Formats: sequence, structure tokens, C-alpha cells
Amino acid sequence: MPFLHCSTVIPIVVLTLKLVMHLLKPKDSWRFLPWMLFMSWTSHHIRDGIRHGLWLCPFGKTSPLPFWLYVVTTSSLPHMCSFLMYLAGTRQMMASEHGMHIDV
Repeated sequence: MPFLHCSTVIPIVVLTLKLVMHLLKPKDSWRFLPWMLFMSWTSHHIRDGIRHGLWLCPFGKTSPLPFWLYVVTTSSLPHMCSFLMYLAGTRQMMASEHGMHIDV
């Protein structure tokens, strides 16, 4: 199975990207990149998990996910990311620099 189909790679790549972005201090528009990558990649894995299950290396595969879990997870993912952005300070930083309230 291809390496990027391992669901445990998602947080590793996203956190590494977040660290790199913190060190490089890119322009404001790039600060949402780790969050967009997390949401798109996770929703893709959850969608594929309906048919194949999730591959959680090195632990193995899960059974195929029920459709209701796909719907609940996909619909709550933006809200979860908004909350995580709040905890990480991304929303406050963007709001204070641009003088507007950022919310999902």
C-alpha cells in the first residue's frame, strides 16, 4: 500500500509543516496551509475509509467505516479545525493583524 495512504502520516506531516511555517514566518496567506492540508487530507482518508478502512501504521487496518461516521466526521471537521486554530492562536494572530474576526 502506498505510503501516503497511512492515516498516521497526516498529523506528522501537518505538524512538521506547522513547525517549518513557524520557523520561516511566511506571509499571512500561507499560515492557513497546514490547516487546509489537514482538512483536505483527513476528509479524503475518511471518505476512502468507507470502502477500505483506515490504515493506521504500524498498528494495521480498521474495518470499513460506517457511512454515518463519515457524515459526522466530515461535517464536524471544519468546526474542529476552527477550535484547534483557536487553541494554537492562528485565528487570533490573523484577526489582530488584519483587524477582523476570523471564524469558521
